Amino acid sequence: NLSVDLLADRLLKTGGRDGDTFQRSVRLLLGLDPELTDCWPSQATIAEVVNVTRGRIGQVVGKLHERWAKDAALNRLRSDLAEMISCQGGVMSAREMSETLLVARGSSQDDPLRTQLARAVVRAGVEVERSMAEPRFLVRRDQDSVLIATSTDVANYARRLGAEADIIADEDPLLAPSRVIERLREVAAPASVSLPDARLVRLAAEVSAHAAVSSRQELYPRGMDAARALKLSQGALLGQRMLTVEQICDRVSGRYPDAAALPGRTDLDDLLRAAGIDLIWDEKAKNGAGCYVSPLRDLVSVTSGSQSIDRRNTKRGRGEAGEVTPEEADARQFEERLQRSLSEGSFLALTVHPKYYDRARSELCRRFPLQLIDFEGIFLDSLQATASGAKVKWDLVLQTDTKPKHGDWDKLMMLVGRAMPNVEQQLLNTDKTMLVVYPGLLARYDQMDLLSRLSQKVGRDDGIPGLWLLLPGDKQAMIDGKPVPLIGPGQRTRIPESWLQNLHRSNGAMEQTREATND
Repeated sequence: NLSVDLLADRLLKTGGRDGDTFQRSVRLLLGLDPELTDCWPSQATIAEVVNVTRGRIGQVVGKLHERWAKDAALNRLRSDLAEMISCQGGVMSAREMSETLLVARGSSQDDPLRTQLARAVVRAGVEVERSMAEPRFLVRRDQDSVLIATSTDVANYARRLGAEADIIADEDPLLAPSRVIERLREVAAPASVSLPDARLVRLAAEVSAHAAVSSRQELYPRGMDAARALKLSQGALLGQRMLTVEQICDRVSGRYPDAAALPGRTDLDDLLRAAGIDLIWDEKAKNGAGCYVSPLRDLVSVTSGSQSIDRRNTKRGRGEAGEVTPEEADARQFEERLQRSLSEGSFLALTVHPKYYDRARSELCRRFPLQLIDFEGIFLDSLQATASGAKVKWDLVLQTDTKPKHGDWDKLMMLVGRAMPNVEQQLLNTDKTMLVVYPGLLARYDQMDLLSRLSQKVGRDDGIPGLWLLLPGDKQAMIDGKPVPLIGPGQRTRIPESWLQNLHRSNGAMEQTREATND
């Protein structure tokens, strides 16, 4: 298959008898004339720029249809475009199709030219297809976007999704990803359309006027306030002892790429403080270059006489003095197991009911001197850096991710493979027991072996102090249906609800009541 560059060269070749008007009309039609900012101009617009009648431009386009329809390379291109649309549920924006074509065919040019050439090739393929007796796809455009779809019904459905996406993006607070999908599923779809969740969300945002998709599949408004984006990205910043301004900006933009950019210092100091993110600028850190550091230390005391806000172990629960309820016994046993794991160093898969996941994360970090690792955050940072180094657009990565095992999934897995050594090295650099949260991408990208390698490094001089893996679910240690590689059952334990309620500390009933009130 010819590259985008070679295809564009074929399109721009004109005959010796083609006049200046014809030649310029071709460049205008393909969106390659700098005088027009519209990348998909109508024939009426072209006629106005060239200063000829609309009928004359129609003649030019008709001649191009005949010429291009005889080109075997362009005919193969049209078949590729039809397959792309089919793989994406029957509808794509012109931008999506151009980006997908770049991944499939490649270009030696840099942006913005490579994107312009890809769009020109797509336009030519669409133009020829619509001149066929039975076109496989058609174009529908409005003021904001150009859609290429298998039918008018499918295009109209995409428009309705876009309108709903705009409404969802304006919600405050942002809707959870599951709720976003529920709302979009309520939009009536043609019987022929069946979109996976990820594609549904991305299509809705693509066709919308101002909605964007976060790395967690939320819908948020493009240009979202930087302070709000920072506050919503706290999970990507937790568990790090030191972060530079650039690292903070990269992590926030990785989660909300279309939000307003974060400011530099010292305005960023104020935003961090307002967001409740406990990072303080240290001008001496990083060999005098300066960075943000976490002031947190080991916050908890294990002594039973502690009167701090932390947990307190005691001999008395909710029963009479000296009595120990079964729930309190479970909580104490779990507490002791964690203490042993911390002192001896071990790999533990901690399962907890999904509704208590966030609470378990907070309690574990508050109770023990752990390094919180948002796996999703560091993985996406590394993958984005790898994609940038390979000159692969992040939008292409996200688009490929919506169709596991199809299209360019193999190429995405190659990027993942190149990103993983950096992720693994970051984890190996930790100097205290890690609490790893949000590990779902390990399963999605077939990287569960990382857990095996890390577990073998626990307790070794050249390894890591310990690793606790927090998993939603009350039974088996699974990540999105894939089993966590455990040496034996001793590496898995369930977090008792009684431990989360602190029934193993003094004045259990009083404290439980206080917690319920605070909740």
